[in-house]
Amino acid sequence: MLQDFAHAVQGLVRDLGYPGLFLLIVAESTMIPIPSLLVMPFAGFMASQGDFSLPVILVINSVAALLGSALSYWIGAAGGKPLLLKYGKYVFVRPKDLEKTEAYFAAHGKWTVLIARFLPVVRHIISIPAGIARMPLIPFFTQTFIGSTLWGGGLMILGYELGTRWESIATKAKRVDLVIAVVVVLALVGVGIGFIVRRRRERANNPDRTSI
Repeated sequence: MLQDFAHAVQGLVRDLGYPGLFLLIVAESTMIPIPSLLVMPFAGFMASQGDFSLPVILVINSVAALLGSALSYWIGAAGGKPLLLKYGKYVFVRPKDLEKTEAYFAAHGKWTVLIARFLPVVRHIISIPAGIARMPLIPFFTQTFIGSTLWGGGLMILGYELGTRWESIATKAKRVDLVIAVVVVLALVGVGIGFIVRRRRERANNPDRTSI
């Protein structure tokens, strides 16, 4: 299945060229799980064959990542916080929790957004909580640009240098990426369960303060 998906991604890039690459990177920077490990190395390989230009690929990668991340940030900022303020009590999220999230991103948002660009699963969703927390735009876009350029540029060079061997290496790396993704998801589920359990205990111990 992974190989079939990789071939579909290759076909899109091969048939549409730069626009196809741009669309895939935009999608990869939102909540759509397009694996950059199967996109950028292939683009680098095509550059080694003379079909693409490395500088153009890098520019497309950075601009597309900024656009996709901006869309996710906007979703979090425009819809996420109002919805959580209105309906958060039904999922044990209080206004105080949103304040803590905003404080966290104010203090640690730069490193969080930068590091997230190198982590499976997290890189697809990090812009949403950044938007909910209304992280300042300049540091958000700066760290997103740096992280996506380093990540995408590294994968591009890898594909360029590996040549025809890029697919076998990228596929093996993607399997490792999937293992890390499973660990990340399980960790997030564990954090979510712990959060809900704590909220339920607080409600049971303080029934008159559930709206605080």
